[in-house]
Amino acid sequence: ESDREIGEGSSMSPREQRNLREKERRTRMKDLFIILSSHVSPTHRLPVPQLISQATSYMIQLKEKVNYLREKKMSLLGEMGNYSERSSSLLPKLSIYSRDSTIEMNLIMDLNMKRVMLHELVSVFEEEGAQVMNANLQNLNDRMIIYTIVGQAIICRIGIDPSRIEDRVRDLIF
Repeated sequence: ESDREIGEGSSMSPREQRNLREKERRTRMKDLFIILSSHVSPTHRLPVPQLISQATSYMIQLKEKVNYLREKKMSLLGEMGNYSERSSSLLPKLSIYSRDSTIEMNLIMDLNMKRVMLHELVSVFEEEGAQVMNANLQNLNDRMIIYTIVGQAIICRIGIDPSRIEDRVRDLIF
């Protein structure tokens, strides 16, 4: 009789125990789906099949983004490794990528070169009609500085002219 007792001394039949476990499992699954829904579609609840489909595609997108960023990091680190082996005459290295209403700038400079302040680069973006989403400065090996700025056009219809930003940044660094 002791193996049939669950909880507060109440005895339950094996069928009642199974029913209770199934009820707890369903409640737990419902809670998990609510948590998943809050991550995938926080504005409204979706039916479970749609929720799982959206969660799957969302995770695939995140995985692709992580892989893209990992490859980009490796290529940048590879470029910096090549620069450290060669003379610093190849620096600074400026690259600007533009897609839709988003623009990204990567600038690699030698520490012995003219100092550029991050806020100066941010000001260039803002003056050219971009809202800065992320600005980062990284000191690498006490020899190089990496500036990364990501901006988005304040007015999407007008956009951002990457060539103007590039010209203005080149004026700052030379």
